[in-house]
Amino acid sequence: MQKYRTIVADPPWKYGKWGKASQNSIFANSPHNVDIALPYPSMSLEEIAALPIPELADTDCELYVWTTQKYLPHTFPLLEKWGFKYCEVLTWCKEPRGTGQGGLFTPTTEFIVHGRIGKMPKKQRIDSTWWKVARPNVHSRKPESFQDIIEQVSDAPRLEMFARRYRLGWDSFGNEIESHVEIPLRSPTQREPDLKLLVGKI
Repeated sequence: MQKYRTIVADPPWKYGKWGKASQNSIFANSPHNVDIALPYPSMSLEEIAALPIPELADTDCELYVWTTQKYLPHTFPLLEKWGFKYCEVLTWCKEPRGTGQGGLFTPTTEFIVHGRIGKMPKKQRIDSTWWKVARPNVHSRKPESFQDIIEQVSDAPRLEMFARRYRLGWDSFGNEIESHVEIPLRSPTQREPDLKLLVGKI
């Protein structure tokens, strides 16, 4: 299996229905407050934890995992499970849209949890961990500018997991494109014995 020094993963976190505000929301009685099915198949925490990230990572490897407010606490144990040391959280700030998921606060941020195994690349420091970037017009698609930032500080070869388009200089894996690499997705029944305990602690 090809080894990579940079891996970006945008897992299809499980949400069930999307877009409907809670019964306690001021938008609960809006005619636009309806359930919308996710436009892609999702994965459970067990399935995401079973991804073969350790087999794909080189001796020195930077891992960037996209996550959301709901799944941010779950992402840290995943990094530890895959053998990566947590480094920092990068934040994408988005303009509010007025309705959608959330409780007292409507989420307008998404996150990249950055982890590492081995030595840090010798690159010029980037003096920020947050960026305000417009939303792409496609649901769940991430801004290309974050890939630009990652390329500045992380070495090739690079892999994007759950990619929705090709990017020059990267290998890609995803169900919406013809993947460059074959990555066996283990079923939950093939997971390691400690996985259930790990997810239970999240």
